[in-house]
Amino acid sequence: MVQKEEKLKIIILKTLTDIKHLFLISLILYVLALSIGIFMGFNNNVSINLIRLSFIEIFTNNLLTCLKTLFFGIISFGIGTTFFVIYNGINLGYILISIYNSYGWLPISRYILPHAIFELIEFLLFATLGYYPLKVVYVITKNSLNPQQQSHIYLRGILFLVFVAIVFLVCAAFIESLVAYYS
Repeated sequence: MVQKEEKLKIIILKTLTDIKHLFLISLILYVLALSIGIFMGFNNNVSINLIRLSFIEIFTNNLLTCLKTLFFGIISFGIGTTFFVIYNGINLGYILISIYNSYGWLPISRYILPHAIFELIEFLLFATLGYYPLKVVYVITKNSLNPQQQSHIYLRGILFLVFVAIVFLVCAAFIESLVAYYS
């Protein structure tokens, strides 16, 4: 039993090491898109109309967004993921600067930031997994070109990342549905 647990830890650590470049790609694209959204909405004002949504509604919406990001990334070798990362980044940047222009930092710190950290990590993990077919192609190519040094893909590590992303998804939905509206 101890040996299986140690093996799983090693697999998880190797998977995390393997995906760090894909995660950085997701993060960089998101930050660039967020900056574009901020630039686009710099002189814009909005009015806030808070709509209280249930945990299930928020969880379902966020899960569908993440699954679309993952699915379209898998079938398009990351192109669909890139679209969703850029689209979400631009939207968030535009919304943040528009709210800031109209109301300052208070609504952002009260209604967005409490859950945004969890939601961003969860979204970027799913986006990273959407880029994973690129890693698969890389591993297959590398293994065929250099049979002496084999690379591996760890399915259990991938499933662990999906689990972690879903935990972040649940936390974000819980905070957004309850905590953010009571502050």
